Amino acid sequence: MRRYRNWIILAVVAALVVVSVFFIYPPGEKTKLGLDLQGGVEVVYRATTADGKAPSQEQLDQTIAIIDRRINQYGVAESQVQQQGTDQIAVALPGIADPDQALAVIGKTAQLEFFEDYDDVRLVAGAPSREAALKQAARVGVPKADIEKLRAGADNTKRYALVVAPPGTLGNDADLWFLYKRPPAMTGDAIESAKQSFDQNGRPNVEFTLTDEGAKLFQKITAKLYDEGLFQGEAQTFAIVLDNVMASDPRIDYTDPELADGIAGGQAEITGDFTVQEAKDLALVLNTGALPVTLEAAYQQQVSATLGKDSLRAALIAGLAGLGLVLVFMLVFYRFLGLVADIALVVYGIYLWGLYCAIPVTLTLPGIAGAILTIGMAADANVVVFERIKEEVRRGKTVRSAVNSGFARGFLTILDANILTMLTAGVLFVFATQQVKGFALTLIIGTIVSMFTAVLAIQALLGVLSEFRFFRNPAFMGLTSAQIATGAGDEDETPPAARRGRPPAAPEAAAETAGARAPAAPARRPSTAKKKRKRR
Repeated sequence: MRRYRNWIILAVVAALVVVSVFFIYPPGEKTKLGLDLQGGVEVVYRATTADGKAPSQEQLDQTIAIIDRRINQYGVAESQVQQQGTDQIAVALPGIADPDQALAVIGKTAQLEFFEDYDDVRLVAGAPSREAALKQAARVGVPKADIEKLRAGADNTKRYALVVAPPGTLGNDADLWFLYKRPPAMTGDAIESAKQSFDQNGRPNVEFTLTDEGAKLFQKITAKLYDEGLFQGEAQTFAIVLDNVMASDPRIDYTDPELADGIAGGQAEITGDFTVQEAKDLALVLNTGALPVTLEAAYQQQVSATLGKDSLRAALIAGLAGLGLVLVFMLVFYRFLGLVADIALVVYGIYLWGLYCAIPVTLTLPGIAGAILTIGMAADANVVVFERIKEEVRRGKTVRSAVNSGFARGFLTILDANILTMLTAGVLFVFATQQVKGFALTLIIGTIVSMFTAVLAIQALLGVLSEFRFFRNPAFMGLTSAQIATGAGDEDETPPAARRGRPPAAPEAAAETAGARAPAAPARRPSTAKKKRKRR
């Protein structure tokens, strides 16, 4: 297995190249550029409080912070969120293929509610249409004013909530409508954090952690449902509703004695007919919390690039020119080793671009500068290793042995330098402004990728090449015959005893040994001849 290790690594490297190309193609659609290079969408919101008044400065600052977190978690870097006037917030979004989807997430105030499915709380259960649910509501005594408001398009009144269960939520093939009495048993304020995950069947879901108070309330609710199920002999349910859409209706198993005291621990999940993106959006909204104000879009417009295509073209030319100069330098100075390094740099570039598209990273001009800088860092790692290899060859080692020793000696140097670079970039990312963060992020990603290509990929490639006879010629590494001869000569002058790990004898001791052995030499020759005659 060890014999084929290098071939396996190269196969993995090639597979990752294919995966990277998949994320890159088509580059015009999957490469995201910032506002300074391609422009984007700008939306100006008017903020009001729940009672329709102008928000305070503290409320505006909190809203701006929440929107900024939502945008960054959504994958849109280099955005601009700023206050305009006393009650407006301007949001500029670069690199968004679907602005409506992003705007829906940014300005959404999620209302997560938990309703118990008791008959005195769930007044209408499973009506086939909205109108049918309202007719049933009238028959159970819901006031006419509330029914008319719901019929006019509202989903909520002060006392009631009209909820729809989409197909698949309850095993249903079509929408089912429910009417619940307010207030709910619990709201989303009880949630501390949320994340997108997968259930045991591999379906996307949302896992969330409750606050201390929320965990106590949730345990109380589930304990009550357990007792009711035990009394009626039927499992009781409670509806998890997000913005009047039922996400799940889990059951409390009254036959499980472990649930007699309710569900403790503060951990729960929302399951339903989610796509991965829908689950991520739900977790995102729950995780960042509800906005303290109501946002209404005042206007939306397209914004042009602040730098434009000329700056992008100049940045790309600079990047390609820098890459080209590095490729030529490595090829001229290190010969065949330089060719190997050039192949690794091309692979590095594909990996880096693929990662930018997969994350995704929105590239601005500072971000492109960080990516160009990492090209030199990737080449620097190759230089460290190649110089070590050449040094080992000068000492008389074979090429295969020199490759192993060179990587072993150069790895720690490369690791130390890259760790220091990432620490510096990390400080910039945490404390710097938005554009400098883009530079730091691309620098960190490039440094990690360069470690992989410079150490693992090149070592495997050189290990495979060292098995071929043509690669054993040290001249392939840029060493002249005079350098090789000098190294070999110096190695040959080393006494054999020293090469075997024993200290060489002193000159006087050597002379005495030679003198003592000289007379004994003729005495051994007849003896040897006699033995030979006896054998015959």
